[in-house]
Amino acid sequence: MPKLLRLLAWAALFAGLCLPTPTPEIANVTTLVLIGVGVIILMARPSARAVLRLPVVTLPLAAGALLLLALVITAKSPLHVLVILVLAPLWFAGGHAALLGEIRDRLTPAVIGSFALAGTAIGAGIAAFDVIVRQVGRGGSLVNNPIHLADLTLMLGFVALVGLFDRRPLRVIFLAGPALVCAAIGYTGARGALVALVPMLVIGGGLLAFLILPRRRAWQLVALGVAGIIVALGATFALGLGGRISGLLDVALALVRGEPTDGAVTERLSMYQTAWNAFQASPWFGFGMIDFTTLVAPYMPPQYDYAPSGHLHNDIADFAVIGGVLGLACYGLLLAAPLVGGLSARGPNRGMILYLGVVTSLGYFTMGLTNAMFGILTQTVLYGVILSLMATLAAPAPRDMP
Repeated sequence: MPKLLRLLAWAALFAGLCLPTPTPEIANVTTLVLIGVGVIILMARPSARAVLRLPVVTLPLAAGALLLLALVITAKSPLHVLVILVLAPLWFAGGHAALLGEIRDRLTPAVIGSFALAGTAIGAGIAAFDVIVRQVGRGGSLVNNPIHLADLTLMLGFVALVGLFDRRPLRVIFLAGPALVCAAIGYTGARGALVALVPMLVIGGGLLAFLILPRRRAWQLVALGVAGIIVALGATFALGLGGRISGLLDVALALVRGEPTDGAVTERLSMYQTAWNAFQASPWFGFGMIDFTTLVAPYMPPQYDYAPSGHLHNDIADFAVIGGVLGLACYGLLLAAPLVGGLSARGPNRGMILYLGVVTSLGYFTMGLTNAMFGILTQTVLYGVILSLMATLAAPAPRDMP
């Protein structure tokens, strides 16, 4: 049995970090099944329950309680309450962590970074293959929505940087993570992912530099990195490189001047204004999760005429409409879980946990400004996997527990 559990734990790590980009459905189903195995471990083994006291596990559960309350109040049938299971990977992250605990001693920076780097490389490769070989306009449609593929690759690319905590010279290979992310964003044309990339490079990369380098070298590297980002973005916009991405500056200028923007931006603006109007109409408990975009369609400003989408392309808007103030509190707790988990971590893995906490909260917040992240199953599963990975690294070893 111990050997089988270790094998399943390796499968959980592989499915969670390598498979989201090439086979999102397989990654989701495998992870959900293995979460069930982890829950059984929690019930059968008291020593595994240490993860249940960690913020990365308790804060999502508190968030779930708030959302559940909102859904119960607005429910028209039991299904309107059970729909909360769409976010099940967040509520049961402790079970996933219990399973990963079987290989806790093997979860070195190089191992974590290697699995995440593999997922990043596959994502970038798929996007490039779509554009170069299949000759499609935007990469990613072969296995996923281009925007979703870019978001997943972006998150995995920064998780891969955990490998830099390894002390061996070969750790420089993990710097390929952000480079592959840039390629994926370029081939998918995902402007939201590009917007998220900049703060992740500056804040995530800066934090990483201060965690692994002497302070003076860290400051030098951060200054050099910021300058490099400015030059790269300036060249991209000035030379018209990168297809759809190069039009981002034009969109920003149009918004500032109040001029018409392209269809995708105008449609998003209509969704955001609809969400604000709907929130004002039901500010405390929202409209529930089932068909919520259809329910709030009457609140769309008259100058817009778009058919309801599956979500409002913004996590804040989605949670505000679904659960009102309770929904927004749920969203805040979900975003806070990795950050609080990282700040409160102690022990030899503190640097890795802090880094993962900051980039995960930052990444999902910035990506969630232009697209739904929570509620899209693969993105939700990846968030749960990162939470469980942080819990596994933070949990005391059995010999350290009282």
